[in-house]
Amino acid sequence: MALWPLVLITLGVWLLIRQWPLLRLGMSLAGPWAVPLLGNAQMVGKLKPEFIFLVFTELRDRFGTTYRLWLGPQLWVFLHSAEETRQALNDPTLRKAETFLQLEPLIGNGLLISHGAHWTRQRRLMTPAFQPNILRGFVPRVLMHIERLVTRLEETRGASLEVTDSLFSCLLDSIVDTSMGAQLNTQLVDHPPIVQAFHRSSKLLFKRMINPLLASEWVFQRTQLWRDLEKELQVIHDLMDGVIERRAKELEKEQGKEEKQGKDDQLEEDQELPEEKDHRVGVPSHNLLDTLILARFEGSSLSRKEIRDEVNTFVFAGVDTTTAAMCFVLYALAQDQEAQVKLRQELLQELEDSNWDMERLNRLPYLEALLKEVLRLYTIVPTTGRQTTQTTRIGGREYCAGVTLWINMYGLAHDKDYYEEPYEFRPERWFGDTPPPPPPPPFSYIPFSGGPHVCIGRRYSLLLMKLLTARLVMEFQVEPGPEQTPLQLQAQMVLKAREGIHVCFRKINKAGQD
Repeated sequence: MALWPLVLITLGVWLLIRQWPLLRLGMSLAGPWAVPLLGNAQMVGKLKPEFIFLVFTELRDRFGTTYRLWLGPQLWVFLHSAEETRQALNDPTLRKAETFLQLEPLIGNGLLISHGAHWTRQRRLMTPAFQPNILRGFVPRVLMHIERLVTRLEETRGASLEVTDSLFSCLLDSIVDTSMGAQLNTQLVDHPPIVQAFHRSSKLLFKRMINPLLASEWVFQRTQLWRDLEKELQVIHDLMDGVIERRAKELEKEQGKEEKQGKDDQLEEDQELPEEKDHRVGVPSHNLLDTLILARFEGSSLSRKEIRDEVNTFVFAGVDTTTAAMCFVLYALAQDQEAQVKLRQELLQELEDSNWDMERLNRLPYLEALLKEVLRLYTIVPTTGRQTTQTTRIGGREYCAGVTLWINMYGLAHDKDYYEEPYEFRPERWFGDTPPPPPPPPFSYIPFSGGPHVCIGRRYSLLLMKLLTARLVMEFQVEPGPEQTPLQLQAQMVLKAREGIHVCFRKINKAGQD
């Protein structure tokens, strides 16, 4: 029996030596007082999860520097400056924070959470699907789905509408059409199962992410929460698997026809004189799904699961973030009628002939500034995290392995040292101010993250937002709905208004009057 104290002391000393680099780092950082063993877990646990990002920003302002929180033995470090953020997002030794890995049941091991050689391979394979010449061809298809939305909004006859579901369906149809070549037509039915399944899955996954008791896969998969999630995921995966299989068979048939046609063309070409040969058209461009199905790496094609993981990541992460952004665009326009008038004047002047090509949309300075300001003020993804895997140096400070580094993108975008009146909606801060303000430092404005892992679909998302914003502003006077309450922000997967965004769409005539 006398050996037990010695064993416990030895174990304690061993743990102290093993954890000493982490403890020493934590003691060197500013932060709220931490209870022994529990750390700040009790403080964080009392907060409503939706508002944690606001508390993190308040702590950022209070300490004015990089600070730490202890969640039991876990050390969370919140980087403060834009320069620290730049270094962290460009550090190849860091991985995505473990919290984000809990999204795997929905999006699989896609670009959002994968790392290392797998991430590098997938990123390289997918990049051709997002070239400007590909995006340019999406405009007519996206406009078709926006016209369906316009028709639905006209039917409201100016009545107040909570806009989230309408925007979500329009964007889901647009993204699946242009990235997968499939027609979901969720705008044509009430309460489509795929939309309901995604919303429920997101809520269930968020419940897991904020509950440390469910961090273990073994524990989580024995809960009712997991069984409920499985039902929703089955709806999503069955639909996406069906789309992938149909397109794979279509491509197989097309390739067979092309091979036969190629042989016939070669026979004709061999019979032509050199001066009669023309410049032949190359292989047609492919969308994202085509690119993944046809991809070859070291002689092998991607598995169906690998394809589904990337498609699900792009579709569902893309539609969720872009829907949230467009909700805040409509809110900002409804609240700031002067900004709406300025935007409509620019659109009427530049797009009066209805020539909605990508190049013209990219040459509209006020539209560009307005969207940038919305993405700054309403930071759609408020925080992102990285995990240290080995000793690394960021901002002049050495971090050991096992530290979770949090990047408060909301805090950076609302830092008064970077932005004058950071909580005010001012599109003019991006152009037109006299004298112009000094430009914010790089990595203080990163709505699509930054570094090598910058969002692969950022140009695509902006194209969707520009088309939607321009079309709705030219068609409707956007006004606040009577149910609209003072904005209360909350973050689950993305930033949202707690009580939703309520807007009235009043049809305007060609002269732009009610």
